[in-house]
Amino acid sequence: MVSLRFCRVLLISTIINGIFSVASPGDNLDEFIDCCDACEYQRKCPNSWVEWVNPEENVFTKEKFSNTPTILSKFLFWDCIADCDYQCQQIITQIRIINDVEIYQFHGKWPFLRLFTMQELFSTIFSIGNFFPHYYSYIKITAKIRKIKELGVDVQRTKILQNYLYVAIAGMCAWTASSVFHWRDLIITEKFDYFFAGMTVLMGFHAIFARLTHLDRYPKLGRYFSGSVAFIFFLHVLRLYIDWSYTYNMRFNIFFGIMQYLLLLTLALQNYFYLKRERHNISGSIYMSQSKLTFKLCIVPVLMVVGTSMAMSLELFDFFLYDYQIDAHAIWHLCTIWPSWVLYSFFTDDYDLVLNKQIKN
Repeated sequence: MVSLRFCRVLLISTIINGIFSVASPGDNLDEFIDCCDACEYQRKCPNSWVEWVNPEENVFTKEKFSNTPTILSKFLFWDCIADCDYQCQQIITQIRIINDVEIYQFHGKWPFLRLFTMQELFSTIFSIGNFFPHYYSYIKITAKIRKIKELGVDVQRTKILQNYLYVAIAGMCAWTASSVFHWRDLIITEKFDYFFAGMTVLMGFHAIFARLTHLDRYPKLGRYFSGSVAFIFFLHVLRLYIDWSYTYNMRFNIFFGIMQYLLLLTLALQNYFYLKRERHNISGSIYMSQSKLTFKLCIVPVLMVVGTSMAMSLELFDFFLYDYQIDAHAIWHLCTIWPSWVLYSFFTDDYDLVLNKQIKN
């Protein structure tokens, strides 16, 4: 009940935050605009509209702007105008730090330093870190499916595991896209990041709902449900393609994210009542003790939902530490690594329970 209440508050707060948020104030600073004009004029940037800058009105004409390093311009698509924008973000930020005034965002992001060619160092590193639980689980689940088939078990009984495999694939795609996006923020890298993020929450919703409702027992109904989820994803991508909206995308992901949470909590409750009812019958047939099984199949999902909900709140209380080059978004990425390991561990343990039920029946 506490988790549900928290999820409601989180959803309402995030929607309000999205509705009333305004454009990044740094974009509209006169000094930032003057700095960009001076840089583009001094470096004679191609495709720049700046033809002349008055030294008496623009104090940044005396600034020495550096050329873009070759590795950035050739391989990471930092053109002259984009690089001037970056340099001026740093110049304006340093001025504001010296004057002890608030640091502003530019284009919806904090003014990160480019470190090791990465536009957002820690978000990139933590995104890469998030890739590994999904990759490792993909290998582990694939091996488990192969082993079960070799034992001659009905292929339909592996349907639940196959759904978890799709979750792992979506997770690998999402965190690869996230790593690329935070390494270099471009329109195309941003779109792939958002598209695959939507795919991940939908695949999680699809897998847990199918497990909870035992759709593996009803192949035809399961196919209809899978097709419906695929159609929802198609409409989601089409909606963003026609009219790109950060608020809509945020609401979409939060809605299906909360649905996942509710399904996991329901599944944990279902497992609890089953284990309580069958405690004398299964304790000797399962590979772990009854208390450990109860913890892994009933308590862990609840802890995971609470933990990921708290981590998501970092997106509401945004902050940036310039000296450490880290922000709330990066810390959120860090906080999602552990739950991914736990989620797949829960998936496989829960599947063993399902398989035990089926063999028993």
